[in-house]
Amino acid sequence: MLAAAVPSLIDLLKGAANKYLAPAAYKPINVSEYVQMQESDTARFKALNDAGGGAVTYPWVEAIVRLQRPSVAAVTLSVWAYCHIYGASNVDSVDNIASAVFFYLFGDRTLGYIKAKTT
Repeated sequence: MLAAAVPSLIDLLKGAANKYLAPAAYKPINVSEYVQMQESDTARFKALNDAGGGAVTYPWVEAIVRLQRPSVAAVTLSVWAYCHIYGASNVDSVDNIASAVFFYLFGDRTLGYIKAKTT
C-alpha cells in the first residue's frame, strides 16, 4: 500500500509547489518554440511506445518477451501470498519485491488517474 501511496503523495506535493511557485503553463513566444515543444513531446511519446520492444525479430520471440512481465508478476505475488499464508519467517525481501510488483500493476495507473482528475 505504501508503494502506491508515496508516488501519489509526491505528485500532490509537486502539484502544490507548481501551483504556488511556478507559472500556470509555459506559453511559447513564437512558432519555432511551439514546433520545438511539439517535437520533444513526439520524441517522448515515441520513446515510451518503443520501450520494452526490441529490434525486429520473430513474432513468437516478441510474444514471449511481452508475456514475461505478467508471468513474473504472478509468480512474485504467489510467492508473497504463500509466505504470508504459511507463516514463513524473515520475509522482508519478499515484501519489498511484492510492493514493487503491486506498484507496477496498480500504483502507476492510479497515479495517472489522480493526475487526470486534478488537471
